[in-house]
Amino acid sequence: MNEDVIATIWTRQATWSQAANTLKARVVEARIGALVLSFLGAVAETAAATLFAGMPDWNTACAITGGILLAVATAVTAQYLTVDAIRAWTRARSVSETIKAEVYTFRAGAEPYTGPDALDILLKRTAAVQESAQDLLRHVAEVDAKGRPPVPALSRDEYIEKRVEQQINGYYRKKARYYARLLSWLRKVQLFFGVAGAALGFLATRDIDFSAWVAVVTTLGTALAAHVAANRYDFIVMSYTGTALRLEDLVAEWRSRPARPGGADVAAWSAFVKLCEQAISIENESWLAKFAEDKPAAPEKPAPGSE
Repeated sequence: MNEDVIATIWTRQATWSQAANTLKARVVEARIGALVLSFLGAVAETAAATLFAGMPDWNTACAITGGILLAVATAVTAQYLTVDAIRAWTRARSVSETIKAEVYTFRAGAEPYTGPDALDILLKRTAAVQESAQDLLRHVAEVDAKGRPPVPALSRDEYIEKRVEQQINGYYRKKARYYARLLSWLRKVQLFFGVAGAALGFLATRDIDFSAWVAVVTTLGTALAAHVAANRYDFIVMSYTGTALRLEDLVAEWRSRPARPGGADVAAWSAFVKLCEQAISIENESWLAKFAEDKPAAPEKPAPGSE
């Protein structure tokens, strides 16, 4: 009976996690879509004013296409990159991670889950977390997370291996490497736009009319920089790496403790589990707060004179 209750709680955690994934995917796709549409719209409108200035049909087609692309980019931003959309994603993720932390603490046999009323405490705590996000239930209703096995009872070594070290190596370090590489690549693209803008500016001084393209290349570089800033790649790399180091230090400190007959006492173990879960929770909350703190930026439009 107890396992059925725990399985239900874990399924709810998985459902909140999938809802958060879905909400995040919408935000990420909208950001990329708005960026690409802005790029293409700027290029199309500038081409209409320069390359096809003497070709009425092509000029009109490019101008209309560019205007439509920029309008759609603005509509995507207004519809999917609102403060409410970002907050819904971050709050759903917070609910999921809070429930997960409670379940792992319960399964690890740490306080407050050491007495006969442990399951009742788990039910009350996880219910309170979900109660605070009732307005997000419509997003939860869209997903189905059945079939995911719950976390089993964990020995102390298993908790360290399957919870803490898995977070260190399977998530934080892995994600930090991925975002560091992505950030490096995006900065190279930004550098390319900067060099291209300088080169076109030089050509414009040689009586070659590239002034409109200088403006559009500069606009594209600015839009890409805004995209990088909105996605907080610098902060993510720093935060994930810092949390991995913190968790490694906690594990090292625990394993360096003098061996005691019958194992370490419950209070010491509970303190260790609490510190680990707090490290994970602090990283999650700071990361989510960072995403929700600013209003989404509107897509870049061509600079004056590029239309």
